Amino acid sequence: MMSEDNKNEKVNDTSTSPPVDQKSIADEKPVANQQQEKRLLRKLDMRILPILCLLYLMAYLDRSNIGNAKLGGLLEDLDLTTSQFQWCLSIFYFGYIIFDLPSNVIMKRWKPSYWLSLLTFSWGSIAMAMAAVKNFTGLIICRLMLGIMEAGFFPGVLYFLSVWYKRKEYGRRVSYFWSFSSLAGAFGGLIAYGISKIPTHDLSTWQWLFIIEGAPSVLLAGLAALYLPNSPETAKFLSKEEQELEISRLEADQGAANDHSWSWARAASVFTDYKTYTFMFIYITGTSALQGVTLFLPSIISGMGQWDKAQSQALTVPPYVLALIGTNIAGWSSDRFFDRCYHMVAINCVGLIGFLMLMFIDQAQIGARYFAACIVTMSVYANVPIKVAWFNNNFSGLTRRALASGAIVAVGTIGGAIGGQIYYDGPLYFGGNTIAFCCLAAQTVTDLVLRFILARENKRREKLTQEQKEYEIFKYGGEELAGDRHPDFRYVL
Repeated sequence: MMSEDNKNEKVNDTSTSPPVDQKSIADEKPVANQQQEKRLLRKLDMRILPILCLLYLMAYLDRSNIGNAKLGGLLEDLDLTTSQFQWCLSIFYFGYIIFDLPSNVIMKRWKPSYWLSLLTFSWGSIAMAMAAVKNFTGLIICRLMLGIMEAGFFPGVLYFLSVWYKRKEYGRRVSYFWSFSSLAGAFGGLIAYGISKIPTHDLSTWQWLFIIEGAPSVLLAGLAALYLPNSPETAKFLSKEEQELEISRLEADQGAANDHSWSWARAASVFTDYKTYTFMFIYITGTSALQGVTLFLPSIISGMGQWDKAQSQALTVPPYVLALIGTNIAGWSSDRFFDRCYHMVAINCVGLIGFLMLMFIDQAQIGARYFAACIVTMSVYANVPIKVAWFNNNFSGLTRRALASGAIVAVGTIGGAIGGQIYYDGPLYFGGNTIAFCCLAAQTVTDLVLRFILARENKRREKLTQEQKEYEIFKYGGEELAGDRHPDFRYVL
């Protein structure tokens, strides 16, 4: 598949040096535009990505530190059973499911900077308040509220980035953003190790953990409200010429499917599209494995050897560092070759091998099992930005994209609730690793089937006559409602 920009570049490359000066000037114009576009991209990256990545680092610390808190005495102090602890993990994702889609609707119709900042302040406050809980009831209510407040941030950012970047630029930026979740895992282990050394005369280790990791979110919320731009049309950090360039290049990328207006008919069309439900299944299966590994990695590593709790916390750092590297390489490569499916399949194969190693290698082989934990963590994290880029690339029109993103992430987050339950058979977790293996295998098969369907649809559209194209546009309610179903739109594979 080829974007409109790539086609234009090919046409420009075939031009020869004309004898007329006026034509020479015309030939130089695309080069100048390309340089201007590179400068614009650098400006966008420096303004948008750092603050979003930092906020997501805080979000992921606040949601996943309960795994480190377990090793910091949480279960003993609150007198929790294993089943109660697992429900405290899973309840977070029920909050996610409830508020994911409504949050994207609010953000589409309000200012993204204000909404994302409000969410950040709310989850940071709740994360700190968790230090005051006294029992299972208090903890599970806080985890539910934390999930509700964090729910809108991830799908909101996915939509927000699609407002600023072309489809071929999108995967790499999502990878940068998502890689901070693995960085949070690495930091979380280091911070938990450091906090475990704090005297516990007044507060327990797990209480210090919730307070210290929740406070930065509260402080950063105000900065985000002032610093984040809302749209290319109103971005004050761009000059008038840069605003026009940004708007025109996004319009060229989406072609006839580009549309910024809101309508309930357009919103409803998302839920009659087979792609929505296919991507939901892809998201559920991937998230089940991802969140299972994330929430139980400290316990999985602790069960491998005779380490104390502080050492187990520190040993969670290398898997997340590997995940950080793998995620960025995968995102760069996926954009470079403008491919999503085959990259997901390759990454999943690495994870499948890792889960098999954890399942069948003898527990005495600690080094091999630890290596398997590292590559499994890398795989389930590197998988995410590719699938996110894939479904965002294939829903066109801002309304359809915002609603599809929210719906897919909301329903797909059921996998997080599943992931909180699958690692039930410690310390070796054979059953948990088997379930995670099956989830990745099912996702891989679905990826390949969906790619085949989308490729066939692209070929069908290329053969349509003008009359057939007009009929298809009419069938989907006209130019405004067609979106990615427009016959001139080509799906990313």
